[in-house]
Amino acid sequence: MPNLEKNSKIREKRKQTLLRRRTQEAKTFELKLDKSKISKTKLAILNRLFLEAKWFTNYIIANGILNFKPHADYKVKTVHVKVGDAFQEREIQVLSSQMKQALIKRLQDNVRGLAELKKKGVKVGKIKFVKAVHSIPLMQYGVTYWVKKDNKIHIQGIGNFKVSGLDQIPENAELSSANLVERNGDYYLYVTCFLPKEDKHEKEKAISIDLGVKNQITFSNGVKIQYLVPMSKRLRRLYHFFSRAKPGSRNKEKLLLKIKREFDKQNDKKRDIINKVVHFLTTNYSHVVFQDDDIHS
Repeated sequence: MPNLEKNSKIREKRKQTLLRRRTQEAKTFELKLDKSKISKTKLAILNRLFLEAKWFTNYIIANGILNFKPHADYKVKTVHVKVGDAFQEREIQVLSSQMKQALIKRLQDNVRGLAELKKKGVKVGKIKFVKAVHSIPLMQYGVTYWVKKDNKIHIQGIGNFKVSGLDQIPENAELSSANLVERNGDYYLYVTCFLPKEDKHEKEKAISIDLGVKNQITFSNGVKIQYLVPMSKRLRRLYHFFSRAKPGSRNKEKLLLKIKREFDKQNDKKRDIINKVVHFLTTNYSHVVFQDDDIHS
């Protein structure tokens, strides 16, 4: 009887959540962990977390992705890791049970996605072993992570971190799942929130777009946009030093990391431009017309 009552409460809670989601829309916000406020111990734990995620992911792939049950096979404490031609047993110390469940579920979703593509006639391969894992799903707000005061977040099993970007999230946002991401030595938390749907104003009928060289985008209303982001002077200088660095040296590795970070900044600018253009079009127009140009040529 207690189990039946518990299951009934879970079903009712899910029903209420589904009804609430009909009046909400999902948005994702990027928070950056402040590395200057992270101790060497915590940085080592973060590095270990992503290393264990790689070990566990390869362990799942090696033993058959669909053979695992996320809510039953997450209690694995040791895995076999290939080192050279031999296998060594490694202990899972930092990766939590819910993180393991999320990694299993993500791989299984990938397999099902590939199966659907194969049914449609798309040529697909199999999921291969990974050299690194750069994102770890945090499924449940309040368990795997939560937001604290003074621009801090807490990650299960690791501790508190100072972050920038929390001011983006509105007060009425309902926090859901998140992704902890490692990118070029920096750490980010991508938080999914649910917000009340905004009242959409009446859109204009249509707008046409012409893609060009001098002006990259020209709208039919006369507005012209130049979205080209030129290579920065810093990036040119880094490439200059990188080309002269000794192959395989520690200095060359450091320069490569700096180049990747500089490219991240360039890509952020490009994404910002794309997001603003798309938001302008989808907010104000019901139809967007453009010429089907042969871009590759």
